[in-house]
Amino acid sequence: MDSIFSGEGHSIGGFLRERWTEMCDGLGLPQAMSGPVTDQVHDLLRPWADRPVGQVCPFPSYVAGDGFPAEMSVKWSQGRPELRILFEALGANRPVTAASNRTAAAALTDRLAGEPLVSLDRYGKVADVFAPGAGPGTVPVPVWHSLAWQPGQPPAFKIYFGLYAVSLQERYALVSEAMERLAMGAAWADTCARVARGTQADGAERELEFFALDLDTSARARAKVYYRNHTSSVAVLEQMASLARAHEPDRARSAFRTLLGAGPEAAGKAPLTCLAFRPDAACADESTTYFRVSSFTASDEEAAARIGALMVHEGLDSQRHHALLHAVAPRPLNQIRGLQELVSYRSLGHDGDVSVYFRFPVYPLQAAQPSPPPQPSHSTLLEDESL
Repeated sequence: MDSIFSGEGHSIGGFLRERWTEMCDGLGLPQAMSGPVTDQVHDLLRPWADRPVGQVCPFPSYVAGDGFPAEMSVKWSQGRPELRILFEALGANRPVTAASNRTAAAALTDRLAGEPLVSLDRYGKVADVFAPGAGPGTVPVPVWHSLAWQPGQPPAFKIYFGLYAVSLQERYALVSEAMERLAMGAAWADTCARVARGTQADGAERELEFFALDLDTSARARAKVYYRNHTSSVAVLEQMASLARAHEPDRARSAFRTLLGAGPEAAGKAPLTCLAFRPDAACADESTTYFRVSSFTASDEEAAARIGALMVHEGLDSQRHHALLHAVAPRPLNQIRGLQELVSYRSLGHDGDVSVYFRFPVYPLQAAQPSPPPQPSHSTLLEDESL
């Protein structure tokens, strides 16, 4: 990924505020509508928002490949677009540490309790599962937050637990305990068994990487589990997506081919699968597939063309994405690569939505996050009866 932005002279919060404002402008949102949410985003980043961007990141975050602690995205569907920011709160300590980040994240979660439509009830049921020292490892489980805003509605919030910091067996143990407490144990057991069978059949590693919760009051609030697929096989992505009840395979297959082309090994580097769960269901309810579009396109111009084709496939107005892209791109699209880092597709029966994830690389790539710890072999996982 190219370092296509300069953060010189900016604080981290100021840099993100500028990007958020540009995205609101690109979406055609008037200041009267977007201004209060822009201010809220900046407020959520305190107290670390005033840190200078600098030449190297204060803490190499897993959020982005260059270590920058935030990304923004837009979900395109048949309704109004949804603008989102995902970030890792940075600790007050100097130097920043994983432990101080965890403390900052806990304080932010407590602050969110006062937001409209936010409920921490489900979070309260599982918080101790992922708490520092809860497992055999000594590394704190990283915690991220996201804000998602659809114009005319209060922002919605999610919380993410980074499982990549612990061993693979421990990841499954933590998620299994959390799912039991959330009355989603049966659906999770079904998913584990089917993922294991898929791995046994094709040999492709599906790495459990994140656990997330909707922090809202709805009875249909979700728990979400993210897998990193260590393969470019479209067949593997289709198998993972098919684990969800709402997945429509023919529509999704056509959407994948529209984005990727007809080649069976064209899915790019380490595509992701998110499976969403709801209480008392027998299996996963929704699936979302994420493609690292920067890994199979030569420029953001090519990426925009592929994303536009996918949006047209779903009956969405691709010109709106192009207008947004030109609002945030620092240089002509044929001269940059990596601004559009990920594109996701979620099939919901006869409907689908498309999300585009924007990264704002400002640091040298060597500042990227450390590698996850060594993992056991596939055979070890398949033989573990606890899965």
